[in-house]
Amino acid sequence: MTKIYTVVGNRPQFMKIDKGMPHQEIIHTGQHFDYNMSQVFFKQLGLPKPKFNLKCKNSGEMFDKLLKLFKKNKPDLVIVYGDTLSTLMGAIAADYAQIPIAHIEAGCRSNTKMPEETNRIIVDRLATVRFATTINCMRNLHKEGIIQHSHYIKGDPMFDAMNSFLPIKRTKNNGKYILLTIHRDFNDKHLKGILTALGKTDEQYIFPAHPRHHKLKVPANIKLIKPVGYKQMLSLESNAKKIVTDSGGVQREAYWMRIPCITLRDNTEWIESVNDGWSILVGSDKDKVVDAVENFTPEPNRHQSEFPVFGVHEKIRKILFKYI
Repeated sequence: MTKIYTVVGNRPQFMKIDKGMPHQEIIHTGQHFDYNMSQVFFKQLGLPKPKFNLKCKNSGEMFDKLLKLFKKNKPDLVIVYGDTLSTLMGAIAADYAQIPIAHIEAGCRSNTKMPEETNRIIVDRLATVRFATTINCMRNLHKEGIIQHSHYIKGDPMFDAMNSFLPIKRTKNNGKYILLTIHRDFNDKHLKGILTALGKTDEQYIFPAHPRHHKLKVPANIKLIKPVGYKQMLSLESNAKKIVTDSGGVQREAYWMRIPCITLRDNTEWIESVNDGWSILVGSDKDKVVDAVENFTPEPNRHQSEFPVFGVHEKIRKILFKYI
């Protein structure tokens, strides 16, 4: 009987899981273990309970446990999503065990030196079949010579997940705050400076902080809260006046919701929102951040995204089973 293993480990991956995938068993590496960064997503999205919860503490343990599991149970296919440590270890372990690999969200490149970029490049080279969710991602694969068994699938699993919760109600704070999210390692050294700069603006901010940032001292106009569930995060995004973030997923959701997005990065793998003028790249430059908070306003009618297409999981399935 066909057996498919889907390897996930953190919140950006949970929302992308295809709960309708036949013969699927989910492996949770434990990369994110906090309730609001893990279990709440399975509950709110109605996802199947993971068959295996590995509770890994580091990458070495993650690789060892995955390799042992793959060799013992011999799945027909391993699916990995995105660019996290769980994605990388899942792909390397599957390669060692000689199990075919499907990489969903392939071809993303930001041309920056960060761990996620390294993960993307390695996983795309190990994968048996790759699914690019944008034309730009597909072009990246072609530029790198990774053409065979690479497929452009118009749509995004995150878009389907988001739309399962639409319409999102307006709250009493609609348009009264700016949502702030910062979790990339490369921004840790800039975090205090960015927060201090935002503290000097006349805006109010809500900051769902990564667990490692919970003890931060923040200015009076920044409300620091714990990570929230997926449904709650969508509500915070859709009701925000603007969004300041270094997250790839939040960039996309802001674009789809038509919320102006100030991106705390010099480059992004999701260039569509920048090209359409709904996202602006400011890096860690405090003056640019403040200027964008005060002045950045997209053109309302300029929104030509290729993203809003439903049913991407079904499209992937039709192709995927040709490789099993």
